[in-house]
Amino acid sequence: MIRHDLTHWPLVLSNMSGPMTLEEQLAFFAAWTGWLDRGERFATLRVFADVEALQRPEGGAKEAKAWLQANAERVKAQVMSMATVVPVEAYNEVSRMNPEKLFGVPAQTFARSDEAVAWIVRLLAEANIELKPDAVHEQLGALTRFV
Repeated sequence: MIRHDLTHWPLVLSNMSGPMTLEEQLAFFAAWTGWLDRGERFATLRVFADVEALQRPEGGAKEAKAWLQANAERVKAQVMSMATVVPVEAYNEVSRMNPEKLFGVPAQTFARSDEAVAWIVRLLAEANIELKPDAVHEQLGALTRFV
């Protein structure tokens, strides 16, 4: 299941749990397309609640590659930063990937959501966007309770 929260726009919070279906992946890309269509800069904080959420659905790699190729320039132009939280047991493997190289924006992987929130709030503050870490934590907690 994938849930998004835009309460703190331009920060998008996302929570993923369980194996993603192809339909959910397509909805995920549709949501991203909508955010990019706004024409505004934004940041994302994605939380993968379990190892299953990190797996692509059968046949999903082709769609993911096509979407990224079609939207790569918009992602580079509009996404200020990307923080990703993964389960501790997946951290070593996932952290070896280079999301900055893949997406062309400041990106970092974390095993703890408090570290991810601190990092992304700091980067947003550097862009003169003030968010209260406690409010982001609270909204992230609310988002994860409904998954």
